[in-house]
Amino acid sequence: MPYTVAPGFRMYYEEHGSGFPLLLINGLGSDHLEWLHQLPVFASHGRVVVFDNRGTGKTDVPPGPYTTAQMADDVASLLRALGIPRAHVLGVSLGGMIAQEMALRHPDLVEGLVLGCTGPGGKLSVHPSPEAMAAFAHAKGEDREAELRRMLPFLYTDACIRERPEEIEGFVRRRLDLPSPLEGYLAQLSAAVTHDASSRLEKIRARTLVITGDADRLVNWENSLRLAGRIPGAKLVVLPGAPHRLFAETADAFNLEVLRFLEIPKEQTPEPGRS
Repeated sequence: MPYTVAPGFRMYYEEHGSGFPLLLINGLGSDHLEWLHQLPVFASHGRVVVFDNRGTGKTDVPPGPYTTAQMADDVASLLRALGIPRAHVLGVSLGGMIAQEMALRHPDLVEGLVLGCTGPGGKLSVHPSPEAMAAFAHAKGEDREAELRRMLPFLYTDACIRERPEEIEGFVRRRLDLPSPLEGYLAQLSAAVTHDASSRLEKIRARTLVITGDADRLVNWENSLRLAGRIPGAKLVVLPGAPHRLFAETADAFNLEVLRFLEIPKEQTPEPGRS
């Protein structure tokens, strides 16, 4: 299996396709398997790099807490180890926070930037509701499946939970089959909570797409409006009715917007929502 020790610990990664590289950065507690709706599409048009952040999946769990700046440095080390001088960078949720730090700390590596269902941190953020925060906090003594199912209403729409059991059960099964170690999950959660790029967003020079759904119950879509308003020249796309996991529940629309923005040719697919 492909690993690199470039960040100073063993990091798992995969490469698919060929052409100009696109790097995908996971959210909290997620691993590379969560890109199942993106990989077949994106890899048919270019080189796609997926990996497991520190603390999750097949990657090592260095001592925490972590920061998004630290995790961005990990990503930069991976790209340089792979001999990639410049790439498109797409991050969702916590991955979008890491992607912001990538664009700020390693601008030479970032061509196009896509920030999905994420926020700027600091005073510029609209924070999750107490109910959402409670759903993602570790409950001592609760079994892992119960924890995951407690999160579902904040990740998917009620309609998807009712009508697409294959998506929901697939998500739960993947997380149970390759669970994040508790110490890694909590260290990543610390990175998400302490992220703050709010006063530096104007320094981002990469061409940027900010994409969100207006039914996101975890990261309020107002965060995306604020990101797009502070990043010079950023394009904002709001997918109507899309939840936090818009890249899964509304994958076709999400993928199309990304490919269009990054100017990667694609076969005709259904039109997405408003932009």
